[in-house]
Amino acid sequence: MMRGFDTNQKNMIGAVAVIEVMRMFGIFLVIPVFTLYGREFTTSSLLIGIALGAYGLTMALFQAPFGIISDRFGRKNVIMLGMIPYIVGNLIAWHPFNIYGLIIGRLIAGAGAITSSGMAMVQESVAPERRNIAMAILGIPIGFAFMVGIILGPIISSELGIDTLFLLSAVLGSLSLIPFSRVRYRRPAYSAEERRRAGRIEPKAFVIGGVGFLISLYMMVFFFYLPVYGTRAYGAGGYEFFLLVPVIIGGIIAVAASGFADRNHSTLFSILSLVVMLAAVPFVFFFPTSSGSKEFFVVGTTVFFVGYSIYEIVFTPLLSKMSRKDSYGANIGVYNTMQFFGQFVGGVAGGVLVTLSLDQVAVLRTTIFLTALVIISLVLLYIPTKFREIKNQVSSY
Repeated sequence: MMRGFDTNQKNMIGAVAVIEVMRMFGIFLVIPVFTLYGREFTTSSLLIGIALGAYGLTMALFQAPFGIISDRFGRKNVIMLGMIPYIVGNLIAWHPFNIYGLIIGRLIAGAGAITSSGMAMVQESVAPERRNIAMAILGIPIGFAFMVGIILGPIISSELGIDTLFLLSAVLGSLSLIPFSRVRYRRPAYSAEERRRAGRIEPKAFVIGGVGFLISLYMMVFFFYLPVYGTRAYGAGGYEFFLLVPVIIGGIIAVAASGFADRNHSTLFSILSLVVMLAAVPFVFFFPTSSGSKEFFVVGTTVFFVGYSIYEIVFTPLLSKMSRKDSYGANIGVYNTMQFFGQFVGGVAGGVLVTLSLDQVAVLRTTIFLTALVIISLVLLYIPTKFREIKNQVSSY
């Protein structure tokens, strides 16, 4: 997959992958047990949901500013600076004393808003026809980090305590800075006019960001629901192993899809990802509880990960086609801001909609709500694309 990239591009993609994987691995370690950790401090599903989504709130608030700053002052320093609050926040969550301390720790950790800068660094450093495959290369180790984290989280927490996962996240975040600090980043050359107008936000970024908001909301409701239903169906120590197959299938299909998307099919696969996630909703939420058959959950979870994995790979390159090269950070920052704000709202919505009891009324309203969200996402995607392929923006004003 790395053929077609020069040595510097390979090193840069690898360094961004390492820092993202270490950070995401720390997040994924906590996901399968976060609801259980929250129960140690409160019986309120709403407060647990706020703590789960708090990370996304500050990521949303700081994502666009970090992206704009990186457009003007360079990506590398901004990314390294952004890892500091991530490390500090996880140390606070390690021993929060109460649910409010946990919320504060998650808020501080989320302030390390480096995603837009890292993605922009990759997008602007490779040729347009290689951007989807570059995102796939980033996505593969992140997907692997998810799989390993989802398994090791419950195992480590059962041996050393759930709080240890946050300490481990802080340590991994610190270690990720070592290879990244050594990467040589060649910032693209801009004209004086381009430098003056760097960080310009395209209106389409807000529309695509709306899709990101809704899908991230959907995703967080899914992950709030996952340990509640999963432990009920498979037991406290079994459901995380069941997740391996859906995640692997989703990753393989997404990587294969990225190759086709690179051949000027980004819009097509963006549509496909949303349609697949729409199909997953009743199989994940409604059918398993209404029928009592957990096989529906297996099917639905697999379908969800296929759709979500494709979505994660193709949407950023689609947005980059709508943006000028000197403003990738700003536009991807807007998109990521809305994504992470969707994570915050989704965490809260999970606590309100799903609750900890999973009664039929709660599951039905969640199914209807999420179905409507994905349909609205398809409508939003149509506005800037008209469901047609987008040509790359020119590089100068």
